[in-house]
Amino acid sequence: MNICMITSSYPRHEGDGAGSYVRGLAEALAIGGAAVYVVAPYDPRLSEMMDTHGVSVQRFKYAPTRGLHVAGHGTALELDMRLRWFVPFLVPGFVVAAIVSAVALHRRVGFDVIHAHWAVPGGAIGAIVAHIIERPLVITLHGSDVYVVEHSKVCAVAARAAFRKAGRVTAVCDDLRRRAERIGLDPERSLVVPCGVDLVRFGRGNGLRMRERLGLNAQVPVLGALGRLVHKKGFADLIVAMPMILAAVPDAHCVIGGSGDLGPALAQLAGDLGVAHRVLLPGHIDWREVPDFLAMVDVMAIPSVVDPSGNVDGLPNVVPEAMAAGCPIVASDLAGLRDVIDDCNTGRLVPPGRPQLLAEAIVGLLRDPGLRHRLGQAARQNAAARYDWALIAGCMQEIYYTAIRLAGSRQPR
Repeated sequence: MNICMITSSYPRHEGDGAGSYVRGLAEALAIGGAAVYVVAPYDPRLSEMMDTHGVSVQRFKYAPTRGLHVAGHGTALELDMRLRWFVPFLVPGFVVAAIVSAVALHRRVGFDVIHAHWAVPGGAIGAIVAHIIERPLVITLHGSDVYVVEHSKVCAVAARAAFRKAGRVTAVCDDLRRRAERIGLDPERSLVVPCGVDLVRFGRGNGLRMRERLGLNAQVPVLGALGRLVHKKGFADLIVAMPMILAAVPDAHCVIGGSGDLGPALAQLAGDLGVAHRVLLPGHIDWREVPDFLAMVDVMAIPSVVDPSGNVDGLPNVVPEAMAAGCPIVASDLAGLRDVIDDCNTGRLVPPGRPQLLAEAIVGLLRDPGLRHRLGQAARQNAAARYDWALIAGCMQEIYYTAIRLAGSRQPR
């Protein structure tokens, strides 16, 4: 089967986590025998990938200068709340360049199915490409795309047209699927396919190596969090919880890995609360080092919230990754998180936006090594049973075959 993935985000270098879902799925499909071609935007930070597991990646340029290629890879939204003011001016060039690139590639290799990631712009672009080359379309919803569609009439029109063209539309969690249906997605075409994870890779991290890199003693309790520094990740609530955590576990340290617009504000908040000495903000964590980061932590916090503009995470990639690493998790009872975490069995769920309850759950785990071990082992077993990339790729292939059958297309090679 020849698969074309159209995406606005794909890792630009080996240590890049942007578009890691797309990369994980593409590589799992390629390992399973499919020929996978990824059409993704150019980015100034692009460098050669050393290991692609047979995935062919074609980059398209869409702006007149190198520095204006900023519409992809999660940078189009400011704080994940609104489009940066100049992005709409880049969209026409982005769409045309992506379509031309995908159609030209099809003429060389011949696609059997188009798989577009994100409702906009990927789904809209995929719908046009699928129409031009007469091939079936599958769309995957990830999170911020649904938020953008909910808040933009123009994007909603484009998304609904793409939904009508698609044989199947998958979402990484049920909350996204239901929200997309309210926008206009036919429930009979929608289903949930969660994020996958490389169980081997995330099961062999070296926590001591990461502690050494961050200057942390091997014995101190470490609370970890990982993600872009934007409002919906809820990291401010985690910092607000730190004084309460330290009152109960005085030697605890909190490490929030990631980069983003909120970095200075989070550092200021830690200083104002008098916990700056126990809150580390090391910046971007290289994707290759994420297994070490997860192996380092005693408790993993995922304190997601609905941000002031109404945006919320779907299912952050770090959730199945932390589960595969055997981390005990404390997460917000929100959106996709409640889909994958069974409270008190594979992790702990707390109401979002409640720092005191977040602190209580974290303290409970930090004080109970046996409970941490039990939850961590159960989380890993759950990840193996439900989120291994081989399982997710197999599920997606069945969806491709269904879309091909519905479209009445020729059988894939």
